Amino acid sequence: MKILYEDLQNPEKTTIRIEGVEQKVKLMHITDSHFVRCDERDPEARQSMEKYQEMFQELTPDGVPPLQIFKEALERSKGVGAECTVLTGDIIHFPSWAGLDVVEEGLKGLGTPFLYTLGNHDWFFPYLEWSDEVRASFYPRFHHLTRGNPACQVVEVGGLRLVALDNSNYQVSQEQLDFLQQQLQSGQPCLLFIHIPLYTPALAPAVLERWEAPIMLGSSAGWTAAGRERFKARENDASTIACHQLLTSGAVENLAGVFCGHVHFAHAGEFSPGRFQYVTRPCFEGGYRTIEIGPCS
Repeated sequence: MKILYEDLQNPEKTTIRIEGVEQKVKLMHITDSHFVRCDERDPEARQSMEKYQEMFQELTPDGVPPLQIFKEALERSKGVGAECTVLTGDIIHFPSWAGLDVVEEGLKGLGTPFLYTLGNHDWFFPYLEWSDEVRASFYPRFHHLTRGNPACQVVEVGGLRLVALDNSNYQVSQEQLDFLQQQLQSGQPCLLFIHIPLYTPALAPAVLERWEAPIMLGSSAGWTAAGRERFKARENDASTIACHQLLTSGAVENLAGVFCGHVHFAHAGEFSPGRFQYVTRPCFEGGYRTIEIGPCS
């Protein structure tokens, strides 16, 4: 499948031309807004709300609240005529009902399809122990935003398959890998949306410089015991290794791009020969990415 890439160095716009695509499709990618809302439905979390509000507001342009920037990003999606808006995690800093209400209201207000996959903060309250069991216990709160399955989803827009996997624990399960392979075997052009970026040699130096740990999917070298504890990243499962191998060296001719966040800076680079991964700047910094898919001219 012939795929051409434009705007590779533009952190806010990506243009991909795909053989066989008959019409233009415009998408909006938003990630890492980290806004915080809480009410009496989550009493244990209320004491953390002010702390995290202040922490991220100090990082926003002109000290604007992260929630305001998130709402502006959704308005931008409407303004550019995006046919689908994709959120790749850490939209809320913990899974409070009040925060989820804000997300649901904003997405429903778009009037167009959306795709939401979780980041490592979406499902985690700071007063809990980190574990896959805790994540699973909070999955039901996201069912209405994720078609009933936060682990893996797909939505079709304009002949494209938009695939989302929750890799927020630095792992991909065998069930998720099977789902991904099924989507790729469709033969349709696919885009993959995840929170944590794939490890690539091109991305790794910048991640290590920023975070002092290789916080990418499939990374093995560069971890220390302290880093694994800080980021709650265990050794790679066999299915995670298989997923990384599939995406970086397997038969992914119809996978036109991988889009992600997590590391809080923009980047574009190959994940497989001739195929590109795009990391989008965090929403709390005013970051977003419009994605335009069109036919090869």
